[in-house]
This record gives sequence, structure tokens and C-alpha cells, in this order.
Amino acid sequence: MGKIVFFDIDGTLHCPGIGIPDSAMKAVKQLMENGHKAVMCTGRSKGMMPESYFQMGFHGMILGGGAYVEYEGKVLHHELMTEKEVQTVIDWGKKQDIGIILEGEHFGYYETDNHKDYYTKMTAKTERDCETVMHPIEEACDIPKWTYHHMEPEKRFEIQEILENKYIGTFHAPANSVEFLPAGVSKAKGIQWILEDAGIAWEDSYAFGDSANDISMVQYVHYGVAMGNAVPELLEAAKYRTEPADEDGIMLGLKRFGLID
Repeated sequence: MGKIVFFDIDGTLHCPGIGIPDSAMKAVKQLMENGHKAVMCTGRSKGMMPESYFQMGFHGMILGGGAYVEYEGKVLHHELMTEKEVQTVIDWGKKQDIGIILEGEHFGYYETDNHKDYYTKMTAKTERDCETVMHPIEEACDIPKWTYHHMEPEKRFEIQEILENKYIGTFHAPANSVEFLPAGVSKAKGIQWILEDAGIAWEDSYAFGDSANDISMVQYVHYGVAMGNAVPELLEAAKYRTEPADEDGIMLGLKRFGLID
């Protein structure tokens, strides 16, 4: 029976300034041609994904870190914030004078009146890396998750309590940001739902990642792989390691497992 492989996007399939390397594109294509399943498993929400990614033939997607899960066209899980919760996130972030990015089902949303240097550079990089154009935060709708930038990590517990601990923040040191997801969802939980729905054995599951929000994913599957460019905590948590994303890490990793030639 075929195997199933879950791929993170940023820092794993996608490289800043490069996009998805040709070697990774060819490797994923061959993986599927060999009868295996390929699933996107990313912290990005649907509105932060270029349309071209949905045309790559993936059998499923775990988006928003597990807030949205789909396999073979069937939606297995879908969570959105209430309008009141979204407004609370905006109001609290502005009061704390930190950068806010809301990730929606249709677009990403940003503060048009925040002209701090770090924030304008970060939003420009986000638009470039995600191949998207973000919209004013006042237009925000259908939001599954958000990120605060240049925020003291300990402050996340304050907003979590205000929102009755319905959302949990993960600190990303390289970006100096805190990413918030609905409590109880994760990439690992999304993988569990897909394996159960597809009837695929855990022993046939693989995952590639590079970030702190990939730890649960690479620890959950049978073969969890850290990219060579992964953050230290993931390199420590993963059973396997491959080369960096921009040094053919996906292709070489799949070859070592015998999933492609």
C-alpha cells in the first residue's frame, strides 16, 4: 500500500527568495506518480496560499496549523474565530502597540496605519513569500488564526486568558512573533484525522518540517524529518534529518526512504 507524506511549506517546500526549488517540485510529482499520497501541512491559512500551490495535485491539506483539514476533497475540520474574538485581538494588539497580522480564508489582513520599520518590512516580506496582497485589517473576515509581531512571549498568556484560553500561542524566535491557533488543533491532530479518514496506517506516515510548529507533526508520524535549516528545538525533536530546503533537502530525504528514485 502507498505511503503518505506531510509537507510543511515555509522553510521546507518553500525557500525565501527562491520559492519551491525545482528539485522539490520534481520530487513531490514523482512521489505521487509512485502511488504515494502527498499532503500540504502548513501554518498558513488558505488566504495566504498562492493559487499555484492548489494546482500541484496534493491529495489533501492541513492549513492554519490544523484549523482547516481537507483530504481528497472532503473537509474533515474547519474552525473560524467569531467577529467578537477578532475585534478583541485587534483592540488588544493595538493597545499593546505590537504588530498584528490576521490570516483569513480569503486574504491576509494588516494594519495600514502601522508604519514602524519592522512592521512594514515584515508585511512586505510576507506578501513576497506568500505571493499575495494583504488587505486592510478593517476588512477582516473568516479568520482562523493570527500572529502578533514584536511581542514579548510572556504576554501571550494575557490575551489567551482574555479569550478564555480558546487559543494558544506559539513563540517563533527567528521571526520574533507569536502565532495563535485554536486550542486543541495542531498539525499532528490534522494528520490524525487524515490517517483515520483515509484508512492509512501510522506506520506508513512521513512528515518534513523546519519550524517550532512542526514539532508535534514530526513527533506524531512514524518518520519525522527535520530540514537541515530547521530551528534547534525541531532538530532535537525529530528522529531523522535531511539537507536544508535550498540544498535539495526534500528530494534527498524522499530518496533515502525509497519513496522516489
